[in-house]
Amino acid sequence: MKHPDTVILLFAKAPVTGKVNTRLISDIGVQAATQLQDDLIHQRLSMLTQANLCAVHLLCSPDVRQDDYFMRCKQQYPIALLSQSGTDLGMRMLNGIKQALQQYKYCIVIGTDAPALGEVLIEKAIERLKKGLETVFVPAEDGGYVLVGLQKPYKFLFQDITWGSAEVMQQSRNKLNKNGISFYELDTCWDIDRVEDYQRYLDFI
Repeated sequence: MKHPDTVILLFAKAPVTGKVNTRLISDIGVQAATQLQDDLIHQRLSMLTQANLCAVHLLCSPDVRQDDYFMRCKQQYPIALLSQSGTDLGMRMLNGIKQALQQYKYCIVIGTDAPALGEVLIEKAIERLKKGLETVFVPAEDGGYVLVGLQKPYKFLFQDITWGSAEVMQQSRNKLNKNGISFYELDTCWDIDRVEDYQRYLDFI
């Protein structure tokens, strides 16, 4: 692999009926929302492992034992499985990053809901970190972000953030500026939150 000192953490919810893509259920139905989650997880794992940029760890919710789903993923792809831990998204991300940076020098965090986030952009993020930047982002069109890369687990970056809102990226910028931490933003990417995004995804694939 190209970057043995780096790890990608892919945060994923198991495709449990009625528990995933809940904002889309009223528009596309529970079955399509569940299938979407399964498809996105496999699409991300396939892209990441074929790219062979670095190690890939699947951060599983609710845990690695959920319906044996994640174990089947591990049988299919060369990945490691870890359970998510924490009371909210920020703490789950922070705990995963802390653990990863004990073993690796650089850490990239992504989710499953940005299918247009490809290996080229991910490698650009890794390269920015290796050039000395402390933090790198791929902002989302809706005001959040679909990738964050770090060399250190900055606790403040994951506290008091309005997760799921249009303020996430700006709140993150403000915190980094306040603490004097350098950061870089790569090209904006879209993710799947609304029925319009789902239609875009269907056109994309």
